[in-house]
Amino acid sequence: MDEIRIVHTGDTHLGYRQYHSDVRRQDFLNAFSTVVDDAISMGADAMVHAGDLFDSRNPTLDDILDAMGLFSRLKSAGIPLLAIVGNHESKQSTQWLDLYSSLGLVTHLGTEPYRLGEVALYGIDSVPRTKIPLFDYSIFEGKATDARYNLLVMHQLVKPFSFGDWDIKDVIESIPFDVHAVLLGDNHKNEVTTVGGAWVTYCGSTERNSTSEREPRSYNIFTIGESGIEISKRVIPTREFVFIPVTITEGPNAHEDIFSTIMEYDIAEKVVFVEISGDVKAKLDFSEIENFLLSRGALVPGIKDLRTGVDTLDDASLKVSFSDPDDVVKEEIKKMDLTAGGLLLDDIIRDPLIVKTKVDDEAETKLGLLLEKIDFTESVPGNIPYVPSADVEEVEAVPLDKVDIVADMDGSKEEILSENVANEVPHAIVSEMSDVVAENITSKASAETPDEVKDVADISVAEDAEVNAEISSEIKKDEKESDHKDKKGQDSVKPRQYNLGDYL
Repeated sequence: MDEIRIVHTGDTHLGYRQYHSDVRRQDFLNAFSTVVDDAISMGADAMVHAGDLFDSRNPTLDDILDAMGLFSRLKSAGIPLLAIVGNHESKQSTQWLDLYSSLGLVTHLGTEPYRLGEVALYGIDSVPRTKIPLFDYSIFEGKATDARYNLLVMHQLVKPFSFGDWDIKDVIESIPFDVHAVLLGDNHKNEVTTVGGAWVTYCGSTERNSTSEREPRSYNIFTIGESGIEISKRVIPTREFVFIPVTITEGPNAHEDIFSTIMEYDIAEKVVFVEISGDVKAKLDFSEIENFLLSRGALVPGIKDLRTGVDTLDDASLKVSFSDPDDVVKEEIKKMDLTAGGLLLDDIIRDPLIVKTKVDDEAETKLGLLLEKIDFTESVPGNIPYVPSADVEEVEAVPLDKVDIVADMDGSKEEILSENVANEVPHAIVSEMSDVVAENITSKASAETPDEVKDVADISVAEDAEVNAEISSEIKKDEKESDHKDKKGQDSVKPRQYNLGDYL
């Protein structure tokens, strides 16, 4: 058979403004551009991209056009680009790869084989960790060809590597045809091993996504011929990360020690981290150190205070698993103390199996079932939003931030309505709210000592009447002003709008 050369790359993360730097965003584009240049210069037969083309599900127009420009260069050189979807760019339905595929720039690998001479290539888009046990291998039934070699492209963290979520041995054994190599993305370090006679390899990321990625960036070259499959690695020249270790002691010379150490390094146009260790009592001015780094030409100045764990530059990629960012989102949402309805809406909105046109119907149905289970005949506590009874006409809900509840240590409660509530809440609702509060106070007082009951009973009815009268007067005044404005052809004041996305 004729020799076939395939460039295996991935985790390009185009559009990533690392450390909020536009220069670093360009670095990620330049790194992928280098791989494209190499593929063209070596006359590769194909390029495989193993996922995470973009760093975000919603890349900017510039990112989309930049990628299109690189793909066009490959097409002009007659090099097909074969790709799958990674977890970073994965969307609920149509993928960005589908857009490029419709333009004839990319082939989105899947269960249908892509033939490249005696080689057939297949792909599996990124699968969330929670859905791995449910993966249906029967989708590959009847997809075998007479190709001599079958290559599978995936974007997963797999065993036998120590960080694996999915046992690649199970995958190879479950696919209903022989798999001779698995080309992987997601892990940013170049790795190569064999499982059951099949090659299993990560190409590594094309740029450093965090300070933990200290090895040179790289991509793989597959050479397939009569002698079988050979894999080689090629290093990508990228912007250098410089780590400057400094040990300090307590005293007035701490900054001088740091500055003198920095001057021993060439840091011009580099990402620089000063790693400080030593006496925790030594006081440092981080801004002064950063300014010194910038004065020496550093592109990005960073400080890692190993004494206290302080890091002046966020390195979020160290804290997030690349296998499934949705898991991270779920963990953060759990910390928000959302109601059952809020959690239900979150699950519906982010469920990839529910198409966007069905979200409204699904939400209405499931929220209806949830509401049916709530017993609204129970007394309404004073610290949750008021729910009007069924005989009250539809009114605008009172935002939580318009009602302040004051709870004293002795258990007594007083509800204070702000001026905005007096202006926005209809008089009937104000009266009914007063009844609920009075009922709650009476109920609470019955459980207290006789002296406390007497204190509650001493509340002046006349005083309450005076307050209600003032509220009614304000409401009537606002209604007159509103009618006056409407007669002049002006728009009435619109109710405040709330965006659910701001709270989920």
